[in-house]
Amino acid sequence: MKKLLLIPAVAFMSATLYAQQPKIISDAVISFAISNSNNSKQIGTKTIYIRGKDIRIDLISDMFSQTIFYNGNTGNATILKNVGQSKYISNYNADEWKKENEMYNGIAISFTGNTKKILDYTCKEAVLKLKNGNNYTVFYAPDILLSVTENPFEFKDIPGVILEYESSIKESEKIIYTADKINFNPVPSFQFEIPKTGYRVLH
Repeated sequence: MKKLLLIPAVAFMSATLYAQQPKIISDAVISFAISNSNNSKQIGTKTIYIRGKDIRIDLISDMFSQTIFYNGNTGNATILKNVGQSKYISNYNADEWKKENEMYNGIAISFTGNTKKILDYTCKEAVLKLKNGNNYTVFYAPDILLSVTENPFEFKDIPGVILEYESSIKESEKIIYTADKINFNPVPSFQFEIPKTGYRVLH
């Protein structure tokens, strides 16, 4: 009798553990509204494109626009920047890109237990503290993971998709990125084609 009771109990535990596993997304487009903590006015947009291990991040504001291409397989990155009529391109191999992000080495993460609803996802709060003493808050959806992390150095240990975070300009002013749309349709490969002409090479 004990053996008969054990089978459904084990099956229930396995189903529970399986249900708790986040869904890994390999195609997605996530749009963010960028605002200033000192006022509610939107100051820009950010769009993330994910396709397998490729990621593209577009930042657009009134002052400039920037696109970052990152390949999760090679670790290489390319940055395109448009300032007025000037266009610049910088290419980084894996070691160079890692050095560009060395400020995130040794980052400490504290999970607060606080939650917030963003785009119908119940997001959990985490506070990230850098070695230089700066810290900032992120809200992430633990139910979904991306096949490539937006920033493998800054957000590598966050167990979910980040749908809101902040960055500091100064102690009394922060820039807040809040997701306002997610699309899980297949992302076409042309979104990751890096232009070969028309840009001044900086790196």
